[in-house]
Amino acid sequence: MSKLVLYQKMTIDFSILHNSKRARTRDQLLVAAQSLLMTHTGAALSIRQITDHAGVVHATFYNYYHDVAALIADLGELVGASHAAAVAGFNSDLTDPALRFARITRQTLRMAASEPGFGRLIFDVGLPADILVSELRLRLKLDLAEGLELGCFSFADLDLTASLVSGAISGLALDLHRYHLPITAIEPATAGLLEILGLDPAYAALLSNEPVSFPPSPPLPMRWLALPPNGRPSGD
Repeated sequence: MSKLVLYQKMTIDFSILHNSKRARTRDQLLVAAQSLLMTHTGAALSIRQITDHAGVVHATFYNYYHDVAALIADLGELVGASHAAAVAGFNSDLTDPALRFARITRQTLRMAASEPGFGRLIFDVGLPADILVSELRLRLKLDLAEGLELGCFSFADLDLTASLVSGAISGLALDLHRYHLPITAIEPATAGLLEILGLDPAYAALLSNEPVSFPPSPPLPMRWLALPPNGRPSGD
């Protein structure tokens, strides 16, 4: 092996190691923040608390974030990416947009109802208020457009319907997290949303009560490195 090739290989290897170490340390900070947020709000956190909990020196924080608000924003992105990864199989495996919508909606609501820590991170600690709505809306708009084109759905305005439905799912998730609704409300709520999209009530109820084995909610604490490579930020 020539010296040039060896040097290039070593440079690549060191670069991979460097990026991996950076990604692990970033996850350490996010994991520490999630642990603290189970009993604190984002506004109550200090950089010192986070670094002490993560077991890193105080100055390390500034290699990743300029303040706690920046870390909270990154955590919001991580929550959205973790939700997307949790429902990704429904997007790739199902060709029926109505059945896909039913499964993703049920899985999303189950995550809020069955995993209190996940619901707390979304609704209770000061993450961006539209975190769930914005991620859902992007996904929904694509699925609704496909369903409209295939004749599965029937509605007049795509943008308006995407906003209404994503907002309704977020509101339902909040009520489930707050125990204002029982977990048994998930299926009838999903059927009601399918009716808004133009499905016959009997068919909407059939899809919403389909026996299916749902994947587990994203494990807490969430980590960027736990996501599939295409779900991580570039450079991880």
